[in-house]
Amino acid sequence: MLVNIIIGLAIFGYAGWMLTRHIKKSTQGKCAACSLNKSCNTSCSINPEGPTTITK
Repeated sequence: MLVNIIIGLAIFGYAGWMLTRHIKKSTQGKCAACSLNKSCNTSCSINPEGPTTITK
């Protein structure tokens, strides 16, 4: 019984940690959350001056 509780807590704890990590990375944006962001050569459509809006 105690082993089942420990395993259940481990599973839910890991799921909560992964969910939190995913939410934090998704708020950073596409290239900021990438593990290759320091060595990537592609332009990730990130404007260094900040976000801009396109008007017609």
